[in-house]
Amino acid sequence: MEPAPARVVRRPQIRKGQVLLDLCETDEQLRRTTVTKRHGDLYKAARNASWGDSWPEKA
Repeated sequence: MEPAPARVVRRPQIRKGQVLLDLCETDEQLRRTTVTKRHGDLYKAARNASWGDSWPEKA
């Protein structure tokens, strides 16, 4: 089984039209990413994400 590209390390911050995700990546880096409504299905997945989930979700 292949490891997730990134994991959510904090509860997503949902703002109007965007979601802020704090991610831990496989190269041991922390990164904040912003997902906006323009991202469509990815935005919907980000709104439903929670702590410990893999990101991006497998389809």
